[in-house]
Amino acid sequence: MKDDLEFLRLWDLYSPLLTATQREITNLYFNCDLSLGEIAEEKGVSRQSVSDCLQKCRKQLEGYESKLGFLKTVNQLQEEIERLKK
Repeated sequence: MKDDLEFLRLWDLYSPLLTATQREITNLYFNCDLSLGEIAEEKGVSRQSVSDCLQKCRKQLEGYESKLGFLKTVNQLQEEIERLKK
């Protein structure tokens, strides 16, 4: 669950860098809560290809974060805002 939340935060920031197909599959899985089988049926591909796509996307998004660090910056800004509120 924590990994899914982290993935969604990365997805929010970096999804425009994914291909249209990758965005659609990850959106269907994480935001629309469809199963691998349901996505595979809708896209006309195998469950394994959907699973492979999700794994590849996760690695890509983590790679973008390691190079660009936007999520880290957002988290730091949120912490600073909370500190200033107090």
